[in-house]
Amino acid sequence: MSKVKKRIRPTKEQAQELNRRLDAVVKAGHTSNLYCDCEVCQALAEQAELMGYRTDSTIKQPSDKWDRRKQVYERKRQIDLVKVANLAGQGLTSAEISEKMHRSKSYINKLAREFDIKIFTKKRGRKPCH
Repeated sequence: MSKVKKRIRPTKEQAQELNRRLDAVVKAGHTSNLYCDCEVCQALAEQAELMGYRTDSTIKQPSDKWDRRKQVYERKRQIDLVKVANLAGQGLTSAEISEKMHRSKSYINKLAREFDIKIFTKKRGRKPCH
C-alpha cells in the first residue's frame, strides 16, 4: 500500500499569507477566471501548493473537451425548449410533456419558468354534472 501524505495544518502566518494573496486576486478581479497565469494568481497557486492545498503550482489550461460538452448541452437544451413550447401550445400539462419528452418534470418546469412558457394545469375538484 502506498502511504498517503498527511497534510500538515498551516501556521497562523501561512494562513494570513494565503488570505492576503487571495485578497490580491479578488482585488485584481480574477475570481471567475480559473486558468489565469498572471503573477498574482501564480503566487496564490504557489502558496496553496506550499501549504498542501494543491499538488502542483502550475495552472494547466483546460482541454477543449469541456467546451464541446457545454456546446452539446446548450444545443440539446435549445431543442428541448422548442419541444416544450410546442407541446405547451397544444395544452399539455408539465407531467404529460415530461412523459412525452422523457425528461424530468422539474427540468420542464425550469425551462418554462426561465423562458416564460405558459404550461396549462388540469383543473382539480369536482367534475361538472352535465
